[in-house]
Amino acid sequence: MHLVILTSLDALSRNTAAALVAGPAIGAPVVLHDLLDGGVVTRRIHRNDRIVERESRVLEHGCLSCTVRFDLAPALLRLASEGVERAVVGLPPGTTAENAIDGLHSIAPGAFVVDAVALALRPEDVEDQLWDHHTLFASGYTAVPEDARTPGEFLMGELLFADTVLTTVSDLLPTDAALDARGLQLIGQLAPHARVSAADAATLARHDYGASQARSLPGAVLAPTIASAPFRTLEHRITRPLHPGRFRTALGAVSEGCCFVRGSVWIAGMPDARVAVHGVGPRISLGNGGPWTAAERHGEWCRGTHLALTGDALDDDDITGLLDACALTDDELRSSPAYSHPTSENH
Repeated sequence: MHLVILTSLDALSRNTAAALVAGPAIGAPVVLHDLLDGGVVTRRIHRNDRIVERESRVLEHGCLSCTVRFDLAPALLRLASEGVERAVVGLPPGTTAENAIDGLHSIAPGAFVVDAVALALRPEDVEDQLWDHHTLFASGYTAVPEDARTPGEFLMGELLFADTVLTTVSDLLPTDAALDARGLQLIGQLAPHARVSAADAATLARHDYGASQARSLPGAVLAPTIASAPFRTLEHRITRPLHPGRFRTALGAVSEGCCFVRGSVWIAGMPDARVAVHGVGPRISLGNGGPWTAAERHGEWCRGTHLALTGDALDDDDITGLLDACALTDDELRSSPAYSHPTSENH
């Protein structure tokens, strides 16, 4: 069965996009799932703008992964057994497309072909969602109290993984033309790889799972080649290792006001460990990016710092000055027993 996977922060954008995407494919079912309080999962199947099936059930653990395993996959397999060749799948808000795809393939290997993965959103909402400091649960996007992700963290993950961004409008909320344009400009900086269009099947980009995973790796940098005013992305590289204390102090100032910060950092005393930086809106984190390698990887060679920062009021001199000041001095390099020179392959 061939699938179009739709992911979103809100059910309204998802439902609007699903109806438009399924429109040209007359008869193709639209399968929508929603996770409610108490572990209740509702499933609706639409055909030609009519609900042909509606069912609710309580899942023991009431989580999003359980929804995929115990309800979505069985429903799709049943439709396939009835001769359905294509379907549009609208995931519960807050469910990542990658987890859903991995779950479907693990449950029924070879049964599904994902033709497209699209993120549905209202462009004018994007900036506020990125800066929302609450959790998905606290902001009302999911019914899972344990979900500690912020709306921005979920949204940025889906922007990187999806091949298409489907823009929607709401009949309930008036569209602000200026905010809509600003949102589109921001999306262009955050997801330069994505095809951005109004929701319809003809504009969906072909899904490339390998490319989606590569963009989503910790520390990966996918920067746009041009600015989309008022937003732009600043890239900066440093070949020397960074002083851990100075970098920790500078990171807050450097990332302040940035919608998205990503990249890899070489910390002195950690010659073999690549530190991945990931910051969305008000939250920034450092994680294990895996070992440095001698082979080219996402444009990187061996050790070194490579950061990309996206915002609408970047002070290039201030940011680069703060970062450059984190690099070890000549005296520190000579006196640091933990420092090991990069190999000859480091360029």
